[in-house]
Amino acid sequence: MKRLTSLDGLRGLAALIVLVHHIMLTFPLFAEPYLEGRAENGLPELLAYTPLHIFWDGAGAVFIFFVLSGVVLTLPVLKQGRDFSWVGYYPQRLLRLYLPVWAAIIVYLGWVLIIPRDRGMESAWLDITSKPVSPEAIWGDATLLFGTGDLVSPLWSLQWEIAFSFLLPVFVFLGVRFARYNWILAIAAIVGIGVSASLGNRALVYLPMFLIGVVIATWLPTIREWRPSRGTQALLLLVAPILLVSPWLIRPFESLRFLVKPFDAVTTIGAVVAVIAAIVVPIFRRFLESRVMQWFGLISFSLYLVHEPVVISMAHLFGDQNLRIAALVSIVLSIPLSWVFFKIVEIPSHKLSRRVGDAVRARTKKRPQPHAPIAPDVHAHRA
Repeated sequence: MKRLTSLDGLRGLAALIVLVHHIMLTFPLFAEPYLEGRAENGLPELLAYTPLHIFWDGAGAVFIFFVLSGVVLTLPVLKQGRDFSWVGYYPQRLLRLYLPVWAAIIVYLGWVLIIPRDRGMESAWLDITSKPVSPEAIWGDATLLFGTGDLVSPLWSLQWEIAFSFLLPVFVFLGVRFARYNWILAIAAIVGIGVSASLGNRALVYLPMFLIGVVIATWLPTIREWRPSRGTQALLLLVAPILLVSPWLIRPFESLRFLVKPFDAVTTIGAVVAVIAAIVVPIFRRFLESRVMQWFGLISFSLYLVHEPVVISMAHLFGDQNLRIAALVSIVLSIPLSWVFFKIVEIPSHKLSRRVGDAVRARTKKRPQPHAPIAPDVHAHRA
């Protein structure tokens, strides 16, 4: 089967939503509801508490990232089966993540030096993100093993990407070992997300999302063969954004606010529906496979890593009276900067990580290798 390029486009779409999300937070009217306040009547209320929130729903976009990571990291393991080299996987994967992260921290420090953040801003989000640089904060962002340093805030999600990368053998074992019943595994993960969100256990909120991606990977041949009716396709496209923004739809109702955190489980279901729709809904798939969306999918990781310092710096440079100009300049700068970062950091990092992984595999090829936890009757293809 050919590569599922629509998933690349979905990743690009999610990265663009995160960019819009952070731009919106530079405006006090939109930062207020995000920080547990109440949106003012009019446009802020409309964009915060209706399905229109999907256009700047950063949390839902990151949940899509997590589910997609579960899918795409699992597929090579399923494809190669017992020939998959775990000893080669680990150095390759960790270098693939950490080298761009370290470069993103350098980019962040450069923006802070060029445009100081000493201006008081009306957006509470800008105040939160304007933290002093310290060795401890840099170390936290650079290691991502015991939290982050909160300098480059998008790195919070990389912390869980790295944790999942370490735990991939366990997750794949679960997904394959219980292949016939892993729909139960998926339901258990959804329930666990809701309960853990209520209890404030972030690890048990985010890691099960990757596990659901593993389950999707084991189902992929069946999903690809599914030909839903037009009515079902329309339903998928309608339901996905509503589920993704569901916590925001109930926020205006005081009696339902206790459900906002548990609704992370509903948002996760929305992310799953979005991934499936990207595969089986032709009109959505064609949009994601367009040249523009494929390009954004190509630079999505770079865009995710470098855009936020640009957004914050432009807000401080132009000030509260010119946030619209700052937003436009942020877009104009973030996208080409992401392309440059992709060319000079991400591509070399990818090549180096692959060479290191291949070298480790070559050195250990003649030694007994730990078998990948794959059943012989499970097959999948790279997304």
